[in-house]
Amino acid sequence: MGKNKLLIIIFMLLLVFTVSCGGPQADKPAEPNPAPQEEANAPEDEEEQQAAEQVFPQEPELPGALLVMVDNYKKARPQAGLDKADMVYEIMAEGGITRYMGIFYHQKAEKIGPVRSARYYFVELAKGFNSPLAHAGGSTEALNMLVSLKIKDMDEIYNAGAYFWRDKQRKMPHNLYTSTEQLIKGAKNKGYALVPLEALPQGTAWQGAPQGAIGIDYSQKPEKYLVAWKYQDNRYIRQVNGEPYLLEDGAAIIADNIIIITAKTRSFVKDGVVLSDIDIIGKGEARYLIEGKMMKGSWKKETAGKMLEFLDEGGSPMTFKQGRTWVQVVPDLNSLILG
Repeated sequence: MGKNKLLIIIFMLLLVFTVSCGGPQADKPAEPNPAPQEEANAPEDEEEQQAAEQVFPQEPELPGALLVMVDNYKKARPQAGLDKADMVYEIMAEGGITRYMGIFYHQKAEKIGPVRSARYYFVELAKGFNSPLAHAGGSTEALNMLVSLKIKDMDEIYNAGAYFWRDKQRKMPHNLYTSTEQLIKGAKNKGYALVPLEALPQGTAWQGAPQGAIGIDYSQKPEKYLVAWKYQDNRYIRQVNGEPYLLEDGAAIIADNIIIITAKTRSFVKDGVVLSDIDIIGKGEARYLIEGKMMKGSWKKETAGKMLEFLDEGGSPMTFKQGRTWVQVVPDLNSLILG
């Protein structure tokens, strides 16, 4: 055998021996990667995940507060932007269908809606905030009141159409939207002063009866509409008719304070539709849900120009947790379902 062939054979044998013994080029079994810390501590379900992610900003992102009327007819769902609101008022509009007025100040919203018409009791609420009110038309009473109360009016139909848009993927009238950016632009063009949202009185401890969940029944035949708030991970998660209430982008509705107030309500029929008259100027009972506890109290609003005040059982201003607040307006406490 030639010398060169012998050297090649020896080299090949050494190579085989090195690989079989696990030399530096040998493949090793992959070691499992440790789970990231955030995954190890991740909430057990999607609602908990979203509750953890929705952090209330410490400083406002907007130069002043903005009010927006939001549709809650079933064809308007899922809505957009309500998770960004500092405060939302939910009040009966017609036949078992409520409507929202969202107040935006601490967080920008790229899409809010669908935007719908104003009712006079929402206009009376809006006057107390002294902030622009975005809507699409309204009842005769509301339109007259917008003028008489000198509301900073942003009406898509009559005077502010440039600051709204239609989503062609949805059918009218449940497809009108706006954004905080557009409304700020419109308010400046109209010369409306933007004022800060007056914060609710803040507290750190509450004494009340344990209450982990509560239901509010707005149903009127044939509409079934049952709102529920479930206390979970120090915040309240919203459900409707037994299902999580998710927005267009999949965001859940999370609140830190739930306020329930009773307001005198009368129903009447107009053009075959059951409508509501609601006395939002006046006074009534209140229930507050904060940190898994329920407290009794009352509310009052003396005039349209004054803010609605929330009082504790002793008549002093009620204190609240910093964060997002939902106000549920009901005809009486019989609408509540205690879980």
